[in-house]
Amino acid sequence: MAAAAGLAAAELLGSLLPHRPSLVLGIADRVIAITPATVREALIGVVGTQDKLLLAIGIVVAVVSLGAGVGARSARGRLASVWALGLIAFACALGSAPVWEITALAAGAATVSYVALGRLAPAPVPVRQPEPISEGLGPISRRTFFSVTGLTTFAVLAGSGAVIIRRGAVTAVNQVRATLKLASSTRPVTIDAAADPHIAGLAPAITPNRSFYRIDTALEPPTVDINNWSLRIEGLVDHPLTFTYEQLSALPQVSAVVTLACVSNTVGGDLVSNAIWQGVPLRALLDQAGVQAGADQLVGESVDGFTAGFPVALALDGREALVAVGMNGEVLPIAHGFPARLVVPGLYGYVSATKWLRRIRLTTMAAESPFWIQQGWSPDGRVAAAARIDVPRAGVALKSGPTVVAGRAWHQHTGVGGVEVQIDTGPWQPATLAAGMGTDAWRLWTLSWNATPGQHRLTVRMIDPSGAVQSGNTFGVFPGPSSGWHQVHLNVS
Repeated sequence: MAAAAGLAAAELLGSLLPHRPSLVLGIADRVIAITPATVREALIGVVGTQDKLLLAIGIVVAVVSLGAGVGARSARGRLASVWALGLIAFACALGSAPVWEITALAAGAATVSYVALGRLAPAPVPVRQPEPISEGLGPISRRTFFSVTGLTTFAVLAGSGAVIIRRGAVTAVNQVRATLKLASSTRPVTIDAAADPHIAGLAPAITPNRSFYRIDTALEPPTVDINNWSLRIEGLVDHPLTFTYEQLSALPQVSAVVTLACVSNTVGGDLVSNAIWQGVPLRALLDQAGVQAGADQLVGESVDGFTAGFPVALALDGREALVAVGMNGEVLPIAHGFPARLVVPGLYGYVSATKWLRRIRLTTMAAESPFWIQQGWSPDGRVAAAARIDVPRAGVALKSGPTVVAGRAWHQHTGVGGVEVQIDTGPWQPATLAAGMGTDAWRLWTLSWNATPGQHRLTVRMIDPSGAVQSGNTFGVFPGPSSGWHQVHLNVS
């Protein structure tokens, strides 16, 4: 109870501080950083996008369990144990906010825990036998009963207050977002109606913002005050630049349909989405800054310190790389990077898609290794060709007769030339492609199949515009993307 009260006090205090630091999230960040990539990817494969929530719950359980261990010790050992836990929390959270804020959180948590534990623990030399409250409660004294009740109430109220304050910060930022308007795009996007076959169970041509997948290291999306935010372009450039949100938004903007896919996506996984992004061309900003000859890496840095980097050449080769401020016709949602983020077609997010962007740094591969490269991931973050079957879904019982098979295929910055489907061990059949939305966007596809009774296996593969067939070699995620042809097993009656 003392540990829970201390943790709740730290979360409440953190919610009131300028940078809203959190000991739970700070510890979670350290857990993510030290967890081997193979273990981390295996866990994501099991729990999916609920990994952050489960990690936060696990940390709370672990802290309370450590508190139980401290409470089991003698009264004379309380001070060292409690303050040791405070120092551990301080070390874990350090870096997520200014040192004075983290010091306040750790000291506050340790102090509340120590005082609470002193209230709960029996006196070292009891003067008299504790007076029972009632026959049913046995040896529990009134003092302990009221202490536990008070601490429970405090922990609940403090934790609830922290949640309310943090949600209030999100609400405040969303209220500001609602007042912002996207500038007119100098190159707007028009989606052909034939790009979406409108098949039940098939992903729409454009993924709604609320359904767009989210994979990042932030356990809680940062809430950024645009009045205090700026984008800095620095490093190996001739003219370092700084833009406020108003200045960035006033620059000429373009729109582009770009599919983003996570490198953690397994074969046939759904960590892939498609959106219309609007923003300032990255190349225009780099040309204005003047990239120096020695720069071979561009590193994006988030407001929470996350970094992602890719070769500078890929920002200058003609692809529609953007500093995006809009998504599907609205100002960027908080969860997807408000106020600005990087979108680079043809690259996985772990090397390029920096959300909550605050700095673009021109540097070298030798001088800096961004976050995921330090974790052992391949520096080559180019998107691999992939295709998946959306309908019918695996394990679904089907009736025999005419059946629509449909799905998605993508190979950003290369394009989709065709899709083929194999029924059991039969010949590869060409699927019908929906209208294209550009080489950086996925293509939806359909195939008519006369399903016969029995067990069936459907396999899909993609062919790029040059005729190259997607690799059928099978291997899992890490240190690069997974590979293989997606298969669906069905029972037709």
